[in-house]
Amino acid sequence: MPWSNNILVVDDDLDLLRAYKDALEVDGHSVVLARDGYDALNLLRQGLRPALILLDLRMPRLDAWAFRERQRADPALASIPVIVLYAQAVDCQAMRALGVEGFLQKPVDLDVLLRAVAPYVARGGLSPHPS
Repeated sequence: MPWSNNILVVDDDLDLLRAYKDALEVDGHSVVLARDGYDALNLLRQGLRPALILLDLRMPRLDAWAFRERQRADPALASIPVIVLYAQAVDCQAMRALGVEGFLQKPVDLDVLLRAVAPYVARGGLSPHPS
């Protein structure tokens, strides 16, 4: 399945999900939302192939560590880039163990968010990532 030009945003805070979605869509991106890592994995296993995943660190049911463990274990999902969103200070070694492309501290400045996603998605075109 080819890479699609959308961003999967995973966060248990509905207000933040809406804010990220609005900001990203205004900037020309397609956005898919998931309330936790469990819902995100279900979407991915159903065939969603986002250009990027924005992943909250701490969520109910399936947090970032458990999500990344399952994502990296699945060859069809392992190469999807991830940027982690975090609110609380966490041990740096634990954060590095996630093996992600980057980290953004909440509350995320919208300009910082847009600059962070820019290398992974192209507005209105094909994603720069290979299929």
